[in-house]
Amino acid sequence: MLDDGAIDKLIAEARRPDEEGLDELYRQVMAVKGVAQDPDRLVRVECGAQGVTALDIDPRALRWGSQRLSQTILLLLAESLADMQARSAELLRDVLGDGPLDLAAENNPADVRLRAAREAYEEAMDRATAELARIERTL
Repeated sequence: MLDDGAIDKLIAEARRPDEEGLDELYRQVMAVKGVAQDPDRLVRVECGAQGVTALDIDPRALRWGSQRLSQTILLLLAESLADMQARSAELLRDVLGDGPLDLAAENNPADVRLRAAREAYEEAMDRATAELARIERTL
């Protein structure tokens, strides 16, 4: 069951035109970034809905060799995607509340918002996977 705050938020969202609320939620989800870096801060990966949005490699990390560097990048990519997912989930919790959702009703506002967020996340995962394949080919 949704808590009172979540119900109030859903009612407020329902009173606004659907497209306006979805557009804003879409913009917010698309702006979410996930970041990860190795303990020595030599490699940093940033992911967004567009896929890998930044990859910073300190020249000292090049001394690691291609295997260690590629493993580090793969690990940090997974961590940055997990960070992005956690931040997206937090954003959705802010909009929908913490309570479990009844998504049985077709096209209810929560269902529509969750589908949009899931599609954005899946698109980001696809782009990140493609970027990772490109990085592996380059290495």
